[in-house]
Amino acid sequence: MSKEEIKQTEENAAEEKDVSLEPAVSEDVKASEEKAEEEITASEEKPEEKETEISEALSEEDPSADEKSEDEGSDEEESEEDSENESSDKKAFARGKKFEKGSKSYEILDWLRTICIGVLAGIFIVVFLVQRDDVYGSSMNPTLTQGDVLFTQKLSTYFKSYKRGDIVVLDGSGMEGYTGKEYLVKRIVGLPGETIRIADGNVYIKAAGATEFYLLQENYLPAGVRTTMMDGGIKKGYDEITLGEDEYYCMGDNRPVSNDSRNLGPFAEKRIVSVAFIRVYPFNEIKIL
Repeated sequence: MSKEEIKQTEENAAEEKDVSLEPAVSEDVKASEEKAEEEITASEEKPEEKETEISEALSEEDPSADEKSEDEGSDEEESEEDSENESSDKKAFARGKKFEKGSKSYEILDWLRTICIGVLAGIFIVVFLVQRDDVYGSSMNPTLTQGDVLFTQKLSTYFKSYKRGDIVVLDGSGMEGYTGKEYLVKRIVGLPGETIRIADGNVYIKAAGATEFYLLQENYLPAGVRTTMMDGGIKKGYDEITLGEDEYYCMGDNRPVSNDSRNLGPFAEKRIVSVAFIRVYPFNEIKIL
């Protein structure tokens, strides 16, 4: 066979091969196009499933999504707590503003506080410092009369500080010769350790350790008043008596009628309740005692 014939044969074979391949390629392209169209149609018909698949895929790929969701929940709780705290702060602020100085509530509270302090101070003063006493009877005439109102102080009772001439309130309960229930109002005449002698209508004092008596000058008595003893007191030895370390000889200014140490005997220090310092009633006779 010649070279030209061989060449012609090869060309014919190639053309036949190309022709045989064309239908196969065409069929593959057509199948690919049909498959693509089916996929597009499926995607258009089921977009929700595709989104679900995508979401699941993302969730599987990104595990922090759940954590993010939990964080968002925690943030919401914190936000609620902050809101509650802010609300309580506002309420507290409102209460504070309600009792702010100058407000009506503050003024009412201030008045109540002042009243309470006044009441407590009054109780303290009455119980421990000062008390009111009324005069009954005529044993202290003319210095004090029936119905007079006195203020008496208790400081002297704490310091055991008394002097001759003090007008004192005495508790005479249980003393022989006294049956009354009221306190007694008398004047201190004799002090502890002194010897008291009543004679010739006068009062004589002998100081502790002294040997001589001296006549007591009682300028608070009206002129001409005489101090005499009662028979019962003389029998008990109260016309001349040496006082103990805590005893006081007390008498009323109205000597003829007063029931005092001349009949009851000396008063122990514990029987002194208070010391009078002012008469406040009658108002036209207010006087420092």
